[in-house]
Amino acid sequence: MRRVLAGVAVTAALLAAPAAHAAHYVLNLTGDADGMITDSFSFGGVLYETGYLELSGFTPFVLEDGDTFEAFVTISGSNPPPFPTFIVPLRDQMFFGLNFADILGGAQPETSEANGLLSFDGGPDVGAGCGNCTSLIYGLNGTPFGFTTLVASGTFLMTEPYQINTISISYQVNNDAVGAIPEPDAWALMILGFGAAGALLRRGRRADAVPAS
Repeated sequence: MRRVLAGVAVTAALLAAPAAHAAHYVLNLTGDADGMITDSFSFGGVLYETGYLELSGFTPFVLEDGDTFEAFVTISGSNPPPFPTFIVPLRDQMFFGLNFADILGGAQPETSEANGLLSFDGGPDVGAGCGNCTSLIYGLNGTPFGFTTLVASGTFLMTEPYQINTISISYQVNNDAVGAIPEPDAWALMILGFGAAGALLRRGRRADAVPAS
């Protein structure tokens, strides 16, 4: 069973020599936490809660093997100080992800991997990654967690190019200590599903905003 890699071999991946065609992306991203999409589902008798927030501030690009990135994320929202604007519900098992995806129908490469570092509100770097998807996933259990700013960096390994038209942050939490660690394939499908739902909502808002002729 393929498991999420969180901090495994992060240093080795970041220090590895990049491929000749590797690109480096610097991303300045923003999001409004008041627009977060939340949901829940049951599996194996365990209730899972999820949240998804799409980020803006970039032009779609194509990831290739060995590409690296730096991302500077700022989240706005209505939470008054000193509370962070993006808050993950406190549960026994908690996973946070920074996700790079093609929500327009392109499948992730059959073999892909992401390894990197995350720093929340100027705090220390923590390792994050995914063994078979293009997300940086960070696990923290039973710990209050939220942030307003995020700095991330990482490297992607993949067998074929992958179009990126959506970048998001998300969480999956549950209140059962023996609940399943999110599978990379399932995590990727969750991100694609949320992304498609968000696109439909935006399309509906644009249609509503068009004056009748």
